[in-house]
Amino acid sequence: MLIPRRVLLGLALAASLTPLKAVAQGVSGRARAISFGSHPLQTLDLYPGPDEGAVLLFVHGGGWSRGERGMVHDLPAYAARHGLTLASTSYRLVPEVSAREAAADVAAAVARLKQDLPGRPLFLMGHSAGAHLAALVGVDPDYLGAHGLAPAAIAGVILLDGAGYDATGDRGGGMVGRALGRMYEQAFGAAAAALSPTLRVGPGRVYPPYLIFHIASRRDSAAQSRGLAEALVRAGGRAEVVVAPDDSHRGINVGFGAPGDPEGERAARFIAAES
Repeated sequence: MLIPRRVLLGLALAASLTPLKAVAQGVSGRARAISFGSHPLQTLDLYPGPDEGAVLLFVHGGGWSRGERGMVHDLPAYAARHGLTLASTSYRLVPEVSAREAAADVAAAVARLKQDLPGRPLFLMGHSAGAHLAALVGVDPDYLGAHGLAPAAIAGVILLDGAGYDATGDRGGGMVGRALGRMYEQAFGAAAAALSPTLRVGPGRVYPPYLIFHIASRRDSAAQSRGLAEALVRAGGRAEVVVAPDDSHRGINVGFGAPGDPEGERAARFIAAES
């Protein structure tokens, strides 16, 4: 029996939300945990790396309600191969907080790294819900402004198959649409517009360049990615949307940065060009 594509996507989405504990068993022990707040999840891991050059801060996914900073998969080896210093941050989760506070935590992690590693270009990368949070911190000046910084303090933003860039938009029907609706309601509540990066882009600001990946099989992510890029370009910013034709929502994250991974190599060129 053939399973409808949207059902398969729904199952993949559910699988992507499963907490992955200690997925970087071989490298996480070498990371140094740095707190940037009083909550246990207000902590980032800083991996050993060069004393100069770009810093890559990763924001995990998990529907705003799950996940943790150890979900780095191939990123430590990827960073070492490309001469980057890797950091990965946790953030407070729904339903304890909303996406607003989660984004504030990401901004605090950026500020801590800018303080501890001054003068080094910092790139912000997120997957799924983490992509939404990275996008929001990169466009809404309120988050970094709380630390005396502006979005332009970020050298570049890399997004992996996010949605929710416009959380007021149509999420479609069926299993996937209903699942997204429940997640958005829990994460955004009545503040969907205020927490939508696409809707927070405006003229007169300097934005970091954006590299936005989405998988080919997700129409919502494709539309959301194009909408965010178009808003940035209209406001005078730079953004490129790249389709990952052979990846799943989970696969683009798990396989990112493995040797020969096209999305990882494209991101490495982006980092080198913007550093």
